[in-house]
Amino acid sequence: MVSGAGAGELLAEAGTVGAYFAVSTEVPRELPGDRELVSLAQLYAGHAALGQAITHTTDRLGTTEPRVGASILFQGMAARLWSPVVAVALLRRRVPVLAPGTTWPDLGASGRPWRTDPARVVLLAPDGQRDVDASGHLHNDLVHLARLAVRTVVKTHLTPLKDAVRAEASLPDALLWGNAASALVGTLGVLAGARPELTREVAAFTETALRQPPLADAGIVDPPTPSAGGVSTSAFVRRSCCLYYRVPGGGLCGDCPLAR
Repeated sequence: MVSGAGAGELLAEAGTVGAYFAVSTEVPRELPGDRELVSLAQLYAGHAALGQAITHTTDRLGTTEPRVGASILFQGMAARLWSPVVAVALLRRRVPVLAPGTTWPDLGASGRPWRTDPARVVLLAPDGQRDVDASGHLHNDLVHLARLAVRTVVKTHLTPLKDAVRAEASLPDALLWGNAASALVGTLGVLAGARPELTREVAAFTETALRQPPLADAGIVDPPTPSAGGVSTSAFVRRSCCLYYRVPGGGLCGDCPLAR
């Protein structure tokens, strides 16, 4: 376990993948003039900002159902929480743990990076020495890496976020874990697109990650298949629906069970 040292550099590298992967390590010195600065820990504890964000998301989507806004907000936050972790994991074989008390999210739709104090970020290293062989088989290193990444994000962030969202809106556990799994698959797909050299590792990582609880019951995973460009990421069909079809003009998502 390594704390603080190196975390800022690893997060900066992850941020080059895309907007959702970016986490600013500039610690806020004062509150913005127009709003209170709220940490993830405060949101998990039921801060009013979470309910306000759900209302804002509901209005922005053009629906009158708060549960739809809550579901989509949770999925977006899950993507933000997965993104830097899986990027650092696959790029540098470390799993960063963002401290909820010193990580400040942007709950709007601006796409601005979240902020965290790098001195409070812990970098975990998996056990194991081996990697993916030429046939794409996943060996010890990535097995442990995928398990560690899922376990860390679920315990530190997604479980308390899920509970806080459910306190604001009537949503079943299975739907929200389906959102978390879908967000993870989408995040890994973006990473593979941005870093084609990681395509084989991303496919193997995805397959293992989606077999970990509580994501294991969230959907059906097909093994990665060879393609002209190499190895595709694992196909995923979730067992629950995120409710996006209830947004005016929303339609069905690519991994939605209602489309099958």
